[in-house]
Amino acid sequence: MALFNPNHIKLMYRQSTERLFTTMSTQLKAPQLYKIEPLTTEEIDFLKSLAPAVKENGVTVTSTMYNHMFETYPQVKPFFNMTNQHTKRQPKVLAFSLYAYLTHLDDLNPIAPFVHQIVVKHCGLAVEANQYPVVEKCLTYAFGKVFGDALNDHFYKVFSKAYGNLAQLLIDAEWAHYHTEMQWVGFKDFKVTKLEKECEDVTSVYLTPADGTQLKPALPGQYLGLRWAVGDHPEVSREYSISDTFQNDNTFRISVRLISNGFISTYVNEQLKVGDVIKTVAPVGNFIYKKDSPKGKIALFAGGIGITPLVSIAETALADGKSIKFFYSNRKTTTIAFKSWFEDLQSRFGKDRVELHSYVSSEGEKLKVKDIDSVDDSYETYLLGPVEYMDFVKTELEKNGVKNVNLEYFGPTNV
Repeated sequence: MALFNPNHIKLMYRQSTERLFTTMSTQLKAPQLYKIEPLTTEEIDFLKSLAPAVKENGVTVTSTMYNHMFETYPQVKPFFNMTNQHTKRQPKVLAFSLYAYLTHLDDLNPIAPFVHQIVVKHCGLAVEANQYPVVEKCLTYAFGKVFGDALNDHFYKVFSKAYGNLAQLLIDAEWAHYHTEMQWVGFKDFKVTKLEKECEDVTSVYLTPADGTQLKPALPGQYLGLRWAVGDHPEVSREYSISDTFQNDNTFRISVRLISNGFISTYVNEQLKVGDVIKTVAPVGNFIYKKDSPKGKIALFAGGIGITPLVSIAETALADGKSIKFFYSNRKTTTIAFKSWFEDLQSRFGKDRVELHSYVSSEGEKLKVKDIDSVDDSYETYLLGPVEYMDFVKTELEKNGVKNVNLEYFGPTNV
């Protein structure tokens, strides 16, 4: 008999599993909303047989699910950026997740990195265990709406069992991450202490705990999940990278680019004031500086506001005695953020250790393949920017033999 083995979750976190799950099992107890029940070989084969239909119709199912969920359970809307619903990016990610789960029911290890990204994303949004039953109800509704009479009671019974297994594993993993990897759990009030213009369309926001709590440094590259309350508008969530190294004034800094018709970015750049309070999740994220990497050279590729987490990564790498090669692409000279910071870096560490290549598309300067060709696998490489930019750079780096490019996609996990 093939079983759904709870121990597969241990394979998801090769770097930190033992500590996380030992702590979870001996000191912490996640909410037990589902009982993990083994799936039989017959049940696994049945669900796998449905995978092609889910692959073909998955986005329709998940779009239906989200629409129903927002109408029926409006309290969950603050956890989502509605732009990702309009572009179908969020439904696509969930559809991919469903398909991947169904095709790997007997061995979750191949999708472990993807699942771990979801866990961290959920923690960055302060997702709670009690939201999993809401998703189950809405997902079940969506399957019925899309497939109708093609589904019978056997499907709903087996699907509910499989969903419960995965949901509880995610609840356990998220609980462990909350309580062992994060400075605090849930939201904490932060006060705006300073606003600083970095260029014509980027504003830096300095945040400190409203209750005076002493912060610990974030890992270089991590981000903050923030819950914004603007006037009478329902609360919304946004995630912004921490854009500097930890300072002695007990602050985290984020830097927000003004986006055309961007609700929160417009608010930050035009209306936010010193003294305003924002609910904030503890620093989180997988896109972090690899301190233990033996490579002495760092290559950093930033597209636009993708530079934000690379500031702390660059500072930390230089402090560790490494050299950096920075490729920084922008649209206009007036939208280049952190100009003075680059000048300061070269002044402090020398141009032999801080090599900067700047590209301004409005001036006819764009990052080219020949520029990327100067980076090979002797560099520890970090990449962040718009999706198209990242896909281009990553493809060329891989052609150069760069085996592991450190990157992270804005918004939902990319698929």
